[in-house]
Amino acid sequence: MKKILAAILAGLMATLCLQVVAEPPPPNPAITSSTKSVVRIAPPLASLLKQFKRDPKAEAEIIERKTEITVDENYFSHSVSYVAVYINSDEAVRDYSQISISFNSFYEDINLEFANVRTPEGDMDSIKPDATQIQSPSDENFYQDRKDLLFSLPNVRKGSVIEFQYRYTDTKKIVPNQWFDSFSMNWWEGRAAGQGVRSDAVINTELNVTTPISFKLYSNDLSSVGIHYSRQEKNNQQILTWKGKNLPSIKLQDSMPRDERRSTQLRVSTMESWQDIAKWANQLSTPHVVTDANLDKLIADIGKKATTPDAKVKAVYQTLQEKVRYVFAHVGRGGYEPHNAFEVLTNGYGDCKDQTILAVTMLRKLGVKADPALVVTRSRGIPDMKITSVSFDHMIVHIPAQPGLEEIWMDTSGDKGLFPGFSIGLEGQPSLIVNDATQNIVTIPALGSDKHFAHMDLVFDKFEGKNTEGNFTIKLGGEFEQRLRGVWQYSRERDKSFREMIGHIYSTADVTQLTANNADSLWQGFNITGKYKFNNVWNGKTEPLTYGFNITQLTNLFTDLRGIDKPKDRVQEYEVDPGFTISSHIVFGRPTPNHSVNVTSQGQNFDNAYFSLEQNGREDNGNYIVDIKLVIKSVRVSAEEYARYYEQIHQLLEASEWSIVYRYDKNTAELSALKETAIKTGKAESYVALAKLQIKNGIYDKALENAKEAVKSEPKNAAAHYMLGLAQGYNNQLYESEKSFAKAEELGFSL
Repeated sequence: MKKILAAILAGLMATLCLQVVAEPPPPNPAITSSTKSVVRIAPPLASLLKQFKRDPKAEAEIIERKTEITVDENYFSHSVSYVAVYINSDEAVRDYSQISISFNSFYEDINLEFANVRTPEGDMDSIKPDATQIQSPSDENFYQDRKDLLFSLPNVRKGSVIEFQYRYTDTKKIVPNQWFDSFSMNWWEGRAAGQGVRSDAVINTELNVTTPISFKLYSNDLSSVGIHYSRQEKNNQQILTWKGKNLPSIKLQDSMPRDERRSTQLRVSTMESWQDIAKWANQLSTPHVVTDANLDKLIADIGKKATTPDAKVKAVYQTLQEKVRYVFAHVGRGGYEPHNAFEVLTNGYGDCKDQTILAVTMLRKLGVKADPALVVTRSRGIPDMKITSVSFDHMIVHIPAQPGLEEIWMDTSGDKGLFPGFSIGLEGQPSLIVNDATQNIVTIPALGSDKHFAHMDLVFDKFEGKNTEGNFTIKLGGEFEQRLRGVWQYSRERDKSFREMIGHIYSTADVTQLTANNADSLWQGFNITGKYKFNNVWNGKTEPLTYGFNITQLTNLFTDLRGIDKPKDRVQEYEVDPGFTISSHIVFGRPTPNHSVNVTSQGQNFDNAYFSLEQNGREDNGNYIVDIKLVIKSVRVSAEEYARYYEQIHQLLEASEWSIVYRYDKNTAELSALKETAIKTGKAESYVALAKLQIKNGIYDKALENAKEAVKSEPKNAAAHYMLGLAQGYNNQLYESEKSFAKAEELGFSL
């Protein structure tokens, strides 16, 4: 269910607003007209195939992956990339029949120089002129310069070999007088029908970067993953080369770590300091921190009502939520430069940069220190930030700690999100605060497991005929609040969807009432209240009533623990990040005063490296209360350790449940009847009879209370004083007991 919620929300949240092309792409829909003018950067395909020994078990293999980049003295580059792939499965045929390469048309051009297919019979078939096109991404909220070069390859079958070569050329610079890029030494290919990506084994991979010898370049070290670096000088040029052989395929699995510890992603840059990027971004942003009369009036109105720093920040957040809609509209701007702050307000829409600039402008005018902050969101993982480059895909507001305020990371781009809009996509991610004083990357703080929570209060309190009802409240925090709030806001049949979802907790019950609270509130967390009805579960009166609950009823809804890989299938590290808490407080109501509780099965407690589960129960005024708290810890599990993790998780999933049985109790019924009579008549004899039965059942404290009531109601009743002395004795009040016995004897009671 957690996967389902995440998938739904992924299509709803518009946060990836800074369009960065990570892979050296290709720009004109036409293939180079004369293949005679094209220079292959790889050996002829026939030569490559002579040295190629295919793996019969592989679905596909990258025979050759080669890129040559030349950077001129003005930091402009052109790149040529060649790829040859052996196809050995029907699935690979589907995936490699159409190739898509992204590029930013504002900064670069692309040409597909050739694309060929060698059939299993050895014939060569070239791409058709009408099989290549440029497409814009189909997202109604994005009007942008990112485009895709698509080309379809003819006659691809099992046993075919495809090859293609493309060139891209810089037309504008992102950062003036600097050059940077990143390259995967593997080849990542999109799967058919948008079902993710694949990275097959690579036989040979090579990258050559040629620059003027005066350039100083910085790169990350990939020797741990089999990529070897060399450098040579020739004709006042330096040639940097990275080569690798027999790189294994990369199997993508759920919950892989976000960092690039084992990645073949190479990053190269002429910039040594992050201050260079901070200054560049500040130069792009500062000219747009401007107001007009309309914005000035709005700021002045806020200043009259909001007198504290906290109130000012919240007022700015509320203003953007109410007056500015998220839309990406940056055709012809390259995706990095915002609009003027006052224009964003006038237009009533803007992307993350636009909204950030408007918020920063308003906050500064109100006397609150604030800066834009560039962020690499979780969707891009955690790049190797030792190498300086522009790899950010989001911008938010950073408000440093100052008098009256703690540090705040504020994101206004969500739709009616809980203040300060701090989403799971930002936690623990690299960020660059945009001002000239910034020198280093900072990590956005991550919330603890107690802040990401789902808690259920459930009270069984109504019994009619054979039916039972229970009222519930589900409180949410962190990623659970964000996901379910988003699903409620955007779901077309949200009431039906949520009834079905909550119904999974108790599949035998009907959700007869459901209310979503605070779905549009900026200040209070989204929560759900409602009612379950259990039909034909109790025969009433003197019949028993059985309750049951297991923590897995909540984990099945809010987590994907049941769907984790089996140890034999897990090849990648497994990461839980962030940790989270699932808890419940359940009141199992007593159906009648004549029923007593019996706990026939109790939930287990655990505490290990991966999670802790604490469960306890207690009786309270005839009801039985169970409190459960499961904390899934933030952990990183190696592939070797994964079997142990799997075993522990399945111990949790198979743990015993709580089973609470209320049975009709004759003594309880008699006690209840005597109590009712005593209260109704107020006579000493009724209280004496009640206290006597309570002593018989070992309920000494209650017996003492009722004996006192007997004496209070009839002070001269000898039997009442005798029962008081007896009750006092059972409660270890020996001195008082002797006095009560003496008084009873004085009043004529025969001891």
